[in-house]
Amino acid sequence: MNPPPQRLGGSLPVGMAPAIPALVLAAQLVCAIVLCGWAFGMPGLAGIGTDGFLMQPLTAVGCSAIGIGILLGAASRRSAARWAMAVPLVIGCSSLIQEWAGVSLGMDRLLFADSVLHQTRPYPGRPGVLPALGLVLLALSALSLGSSRRALRRLTVVFACIAIAVAAISGMLLPLGISTPGPETRHALMSVPTAVTICLLAVGLIALRRQSAWPRQPDCGFGSATLQACLLLCVSLPVVSALAHFWVERSGAVSAEMIEIVQAVAQVALSCGLIAWAWMRIARESGARWAVNLALDSAPVAITDVDGRILRWSAGCERLYGWTSEQALGRFQQKLTGTPPIATSDIEALLAGARQEREVTAYRKDGTMLRVLHSSQAVQPRSDIAPMVVHAMTDITARTRAEHAMLASDARLSLAVDLHELGIFEWSLATDRFVFHGHAERLFGLEPGLFDGGIDAWKRHLRQTFGTSFRMPGPPEAWSAGRYGFRLVAVEAGVVKVVEGTAHIHRGPGENDVSMIGIVMDATQREQHAEMLKSRESELRSILETVPEAMITIDGGGQIRSFSTTAETLFGYAAAEVLGKDVRLLLPRYVRPSTDPALPGQGNPAITSITAGLDRNGNELPIEIAVGAANVGNERIAIAFIRNLREQMATQARLNELREQVLHASRVSAMGEMGAGLAHELNQPLTATSNLLGAIDLAMARGGDPEQVRCMLELARQEVLRAGSIIRRMRAFVSKGELEIRAEPLDEVIAETLQLARSRSRVPGVRLSYRPSVVAPSILADRIQMQQVLVNVLNNAFDALAGLNDRLPEITLSTRQLNDGHIMISVIDNGPGLPEAIINRPFEAFSSTKTTGMGLGLSICRRIVEAHGGRFSLRNVPDGGAAVEFTLPSYSELELRAG
Repeated sequence: MNPPPQRLGGSLPVGMAPAIPALVLAAQLVCAIVLCGWAFGMPGLAGIGTDGFLMQPLTAVGCSAIGIGILLGAASRRSAARWAMAVPLVIGCSSLIQEWAGVSLGMDRLLFADSVLHQTRPYPGRPGVLPALGLVLLALSALSLGSSRRALRRLTVVFACIAIAVAAISGMLLPLGISTPGPETRHALMSVPTAVTICLLAVGLIALRRQSAWPRQPDCGFGSATLQACLLLCVSLPVVSALAHFWVERSGAVSAEMIEIVQAVAQVALSCGLIAWAWMRIARESGARWAVNLALDSAPVAITDVDGRILRWSAGCERLYGWTSEQALGRFQQKLTGTPPIATSDIEALLAGARQEREVTAYRKDGTMLRVLHSSQAVQPRSDIAPMVVHAMTDITARTRAEHAMLASDARLSLAVDLHELGIFEWSLATDRFVFHGHAERLFGLEPGLFDGGIDAWKRHLRQTFGTSFRMPGPPEAWSAGRYGFRLVAVEAGVVKVVEGTAHIHRGPGENDVSMIGIVMDATQREQHAEMLKSRESELRSILETVPEAMITIDGGGQIRSFSTTAETLFGYAAAEVLGKDVRLLLPRYVRPSTDPALPGQGNPAITSITAGLDRNGNELPIEIAVGAANVGNERIAIAFIRNLREQMATQARLNELREQVLHASRVSAMGEMGAGLAHELNQPLTATSNLLGAIDLAMARGGDPEQVRCMLELARQEVLRAGSIIRRMRAFVSKGELEIRAEPLDEVIAETLQLARSRSRVPGVRLSYRPSVVAPSILADRIQMQQVLVNVLNNAFDALAGLNDRLPEITLSTRQLNDGHIMISVIDNGPGLPEAIINRPFEAFSSTKTTGMGLGLSICRRIVEAHGGRFSLRNVPDGGAAVEFTLPSYSELELRAG
């Protein structure tokens, strides 16, 4: 009769008490007998021995409908039960209304009209006042039992007890002779069948309510015996008292005052006795319940509904999880503690009476992880309330950690034994038997599982296999406790086998309580590796002693740890003189390597730098040093490889000198080729000067105009200056001097170069054009060397166009401003282009396409351009011809003014 839980819609399985259907069936039997009596014209059956006051047909129908409704309600068919209860409610309420109004609604003769009319009572066929009231009370009691409201369900027993009291008192008046049937007493009387039926049905309702409210073995609260006894006394005492009062007053043996006094005293005495008995029983049960609650509250126990919402949170749960009861009540346990929710199938099993126990991971309020043994069981103290789940938690975090640590330790031990091929052996004097684990049998040369001898047999086997044995002074009874190491060597088929181990002797309190446990391992590879390391160390030392570069090993404090033979030759010190001293004695600018793992020695190349060292006499040595780092144990050391740069620097100086000489020779050679052109160019200003001087002489002889004479003198002076400028450019180009980079106007440099190129050209008909950029910047360059580059490139273009008859020979010189602040200078001809050999290797020395060429021009030009911070490149033009391009850094007008 309880409402279903929110999620699964069920309750714990509770079997209906056998007394409930028995009571209902007894009531149904009485109703059936009464209806049969009316149907067959035997009214005596309707009174069951009392003909004066009969049970009416409608009363029997109403009671039968109540019985059916009780059975339907017990079977959880509430809708059908409500429809069944509508019948007695209609019969009872309509009868009371008719009695109050004194009218007949025509329903009295619905059943057995011919039989009921023979009764002497008014309104025959319908229930009287008290039977109608009993029907209404029973119907209300049954409806309240199936209500979803707790307040209405509490009225079930109240309505049933009132119905019992009314039926018992009014039904016993006639059998006891207290009252007689008559018009004046018909409203206070009830027939015996009606009273019996109402009492049976009322007791059935109370029993059904007791089944859900007072289980015989409750998990909490009072037992059924206490409540049943209280209910029996509370219902029976007023009924007995009322009936006794009516009987005594009817007999007339005692006065009315005496009856009331005795009745009052008896009721007070019985009430006090009942209260005292109930008080002691309740006190005893409350004490037991308090003790149980105290024990449960100290343990981590929580009570939730089926959905997991917390209904009770004990102090043990507060200590375990850190959440107070006020914070936990009403919240879902899974979300509060972080435990996984209970599956639907598990909840169904819990509701079926199963007990669930599992290990789960939970979390405290502060986020600490716990390992909890979680036990759950569903209970239902009363069937009118939803089932609850009792959770008992046990903190097994420490135990779980210990188990995990033990398992991890066992796993590590097993892994170490397997990885290192270790063997463990045990022996006890009490049993004189060996127990081997891991690889012990194989290492000792025993067949697996076949050795069962004692200490003497084991020693004999070791002596036969390894030529020696485990040596301990005296017999085992005299062995001293402690650790003892041993080393066994055997030769098998020319292969040396080395076994090492340690044995621990333990002595107990008894005289013969001696045991041994040991570990053994294969040391053959270690011995081989040690020999190999010695050999490789000797080989490496020999290599380092003969390496042409000096090597110095430096520790973390900057002290010299090793000093090679080449280092002794380089610095003039013997190794014994510098070992242990500060490395700054030799390398004043030495910087200790950082401990950053991204620096040399951690898979990265060594840092190379050029610095100066000091030899024994304090002279500086130009050296190149490469420093790497390495970790040796917990110490970080640096290894420095040092190369003497004195000979290299002398060689570089000689190469630079030779390069300058080659450049000078190249300029002289170019000037020699331009000699004829320069002579022709000088001939023009000299001839013009001579003609002007002759004209001046003729004008002065004729007395010419002085202004005209001065004008001709100025013209002659300009021609002389022009010839001097040509000579100065020629001398500057041929002379060999230091590189002098300054801001030079690009247009002026190119203009002078074009004059030199035109004077040199022996190729007739070549069109030489200059296409400057819109902006004519200045460049940072040496004027003479830039002119040498341009002259060399233009000469190559002229030579490429020599003998070209099928097209008009043309050379285009152009400039272009780049985004990176450089100027691109391009010389493009329309000749045959560069051959593949030159394109693939353009700057290789002594590689030339000319029969008389040295193959140094392009290489020299590239070096000059790169020395100025530019780039030099060659390419062939798609339409025919070659393009030579190089870049130079520009110098803006603003920078020129600032400079």
